[in-house]
Amino acid sequence: MRKLDLKSYTVEVRDAGGKVITIPYDFKESVIQLMFHPNLRLSGKALLETNIVTEKLMKADKEILLEEEEYNKIKSAIDGFEGFSKNEVELVKRITNCPKIEVKENKK
Repeated sequence: MRKLDLKSYTVEVRDAGGKVITIPYDFKESVIQLMFHPNLRLSGKALLETNIVTEKLMKADKEILLEEEEYNKIKSAIDGFEGFSKNEVELVKRITNCPKIEVKENKK
């Protein structure tokens, strides 16, 4: 399994007046939107499989445990997307370096 941190982070951008300001970057929403981006050219089957993973992401709070297949869907979207900016460095790092964890069955 993989444990993915879904918390938002901050980025610096310029406002309309050219002043640098710090704003929150919605990590979870950005990943979800990225997974459906048209340049990934999802087939109908891939779209439905992606939707299952994104629904799980939407229900999660600050972190999520992903099966390897679910993680690979997210990683594949990141690897296949072109057009990232500096604001997505943290997003790509979190997904690329998403730690594997061992889950042990709780015996009662």
